[in-house]
Amino acid sequence: MKYALMIDINRCSICYACQAACKDEFVGNIYPPFSYPQTDREPAWIRISEVENGKYPYVKVYPTPLLCMHCENAPCIDACPIPDCIHKTEGSVVIIDPSKCDGCRSCMDACPYGVIVFNDDRNICQKCTLCNHRLVEGKEPACIDACPSGVFCFGDETKVFEEVKKRGAKWMHPEYETKPIIYYLGLPSVSLAGHVMGAQNLMDVPDADVVITDATGSNVFCRTNLSGNFLAEDLKIGNDYAVKISCQGYLPKTISKVHIKLEYQHLGDIKLDKAS
Repeated sequence: MKYALMIDINRCSICYACQAACKDEFVGNIYPPFSYPQTDREPAWIRISEVENGKYPYVKVYPTPLLCMHCENAPCIDACPIPDCIHKTEGSVVIIDPSKCDGCRSCMDACPYGVIVFNDDRNICQKCTLCNHRLVEGKEPACIDACPSGVFCFGDETKVFEEVKKRGAKWMHPEYETKPIIYYLGLPSVSLAGHVMGAQNLMDVPDADVVITDATGSNVFCRTNLSGNFLAEDLKIGNDYAVKISCQGYLPKTISKVHIKLEYQHLGDIKLDKAS
């Protein structure tokens, strides 16, 4: 069975349970032929990158778990000068054989994601193995098992890819052309947000339809959540958009010529008048 993983960063609460589980699984433990012990210091083989977009007081944080992408076209394999030191398992997991690695760091230089680390204590390069020692026992990777927020969707690549297509998950940096088995939901993109509320009672307006239209007539659709907030993604910096908001019981409202100049832009409070 080949594996795949989808990571929904919208669910990440930055609790670091995945990092702690990784350390707990690998510090002081050896799992030949897949890994030697991880150091008890930073860095971990999975880490949370916190990307901030926007401008005060409207800033959005994208907490992004980063780990080895286990690429189909893995640059680290081609870069390693030692035959079979870096290889792929039948499950598409990329492994650095710790008994063969001489610490030359060629793989670190080749990895465009920067997820291979150096173990000074053992003079070897290391990275996430997707807990391959657990996979052969039918268990999930430790980070996934520890996550309390449902960030990870892991399993057979066919089933995971069904979720990827249904939910619109993407590769991180597809321009690298490495074809990773890791997909992400909610990666940073050019986004427009706002908060919809009633003009008379100042209460949040949930389930309002939001249509964002560019100069060509192309539309992006979204809806306000229970708190009256909406977020439209995959827009373009420098473009002008018209934002139309409608909800049962309220008069529709259109905001014309919203110019996108930030990667994360917030319209603030948008007040809807009650329909007569």
